[in-house]
Amino acid sequence: MAAELLVNVAPFETRIARIENGRVEEVYIERERERGLRGNIYKGRVQRVLPGIQAAFVDLGMERAGFLYAGDISHPSHDVQNSAEPDDSDDRVEDTTTSLSRAQIPINELIKEGQEVIVQVTKEPIASKGARITTLLSLPGRYLVFLPHHHHVGIARRIEDKAERERLLEIGHSISNNEGGLIIRTVAEGHAKEELEQDLKFLQRLWKDIDSRTNNSKPANMLHTELNLYLRVMRDFVDDAVEKIHVDSHEAYERMKNFAQRFMPEVADRLYYYPGERPIFDVYAVEHEINQALQQRVSLKSGGYLIIDQNEALTAVDVNSGSFVHSRNLEETSFKTNLEAVHEIVHQLRLRNLGGIIVLDFIDMQEEDNRQRLLEVLDEALRRDKSKTQIVQYSQLGLVEMTRKRTRESLGRTLLCPCTHCTGTGYVKSMITICYQIFREVVSEARAYPCQKLMVIAHPDVIDLLLGEESMRIGNIESFLQKEIMLKSDEALAPDQYEVALI
Repeated sequence: MAAELLVNVAPFETRIARIENGRVEEVYIERERERGLRGNIYKGRVQRVLPGIQAAFVDLGMERAGFLYAGDISHPSHDVQNSAEPDDSDDRVEDTTTSLSRAQIPINELIKEGQEVIVQVTKEPIASKGARITTLLSLPGRYLVFLPHHHHVGIARRIEDKAERERLLEIGHSISNNEGGLIIRTVAEGHAKEELEQDLKFLQRLWKDIDSRTNNSKPANMLHTELNLYLRVMRDFVDDAVEKIHVDSHEAYERMKNFAQRFMPEVADRLYYYPGERPIFDVYAVEHEINQALQQRVSLKSGGYLIIDQNEALTAVDVNSGSFVHSRNLEETSFKTNLEAVHEIVHQLRLRNLGGIIVLDFIDMQEEDNRQRLLEVLDEALRRDKSKTQIVQYSQLGLVEMTRKRTRESLGRTLLCPCTHCTGTGYVKSMITICYQIFREVVSEARAYPCQKLMVIAHPDVIDLLLGEESMRIGNIESFLQKEIMLKSDEALAPDQYEVALI
């Protein structure tokens, strides 16, 4: 399937859209304020060694020194399992060669004060604490993690199929050499030897580039920063299907071109600079697609529609026939609407980057052949998705349950925040509920404290309701309390905010 990448670069954020057959399928967003230090490599100098806590402080040239724990210092007997995958924190690495010693060596036998060390940030600085660092360097690629200082072949535990594990490990051992070790990542599942070998060559070239700067750099200097979004996308997502990469920033275009020429020469001739005055995301209607992807309702061409409800526990997708009635009977209408919905659901899963547990509530169908055919179409459509998915058969309630691997934050969670009024539920108290809540508080306050009158200050819409439909009840409460109730509107208050003052 032919694809294009659109790269929109601004000083404050970078956005990338993947276009397949003229339609936006995936969107990646990175904001400069949210970029961290994790993955950066520094040439540091040991400031202090603290044997009592088996740790050391290393000057990285930043405001706060880095914190280096003894277990994060590389040495010949060190267990490579401590080297976690930078981009797949859920993937654990299984030792597939020898059982390496995990014995703790005193830190003062590993490093000395004033010693120069090459370290990598594993955790961001928090409050007054400096970044946590390690000398167990690792460079993440698309399918592999390269370990410059080890000669080890590992594999992510989340690859569960035994035959696939054996196949990948055989490939890993066949392509590894004395230049370093490697870890086979979860995303390598199902990929060919040539793809893994190409990834390893890229990482080895990258490491040689970093290593060449080591001797010429002074301590407390950065040697390598984790790639920004458009370079990471080139590394991780440019496949044979991507025919063109359009970049609307000349500076970014030059950086991508230089990067491609050094590390991915086969991609260099696919890069194109977009000089147009009209925003590139407007030209390809990406802005419209993003805005639509933030809505709960998705219309289908037939007149049907989807309701997509993303929650913390799971995402529910409800299929409705809407105004579609152009079929001979109900079963045919349901089947045709469901088939159309399948392709739109897969599109929305990719565009919104929805992960975790997903429940699909298709329109009920009575014929078993139609139900099974629908699952086959869903499975086929999901093959376009690079994220790992798994479909479960129909549940007893007729729902299709599936899972999709979480690889990054969803589009909605990236661009939206919970409503301050409904706190993410999608509902707020009705005006009548607020009025009756005011009535209860008026009675409670009048009974608890002596007063002659009470004043209710609330949003104009609430006051209008109290003076209109609820005016009789205001009179009844005044008679019950033998006290006057005064009403005052305040536009500065939200509809669910009010005050009851005693006079």
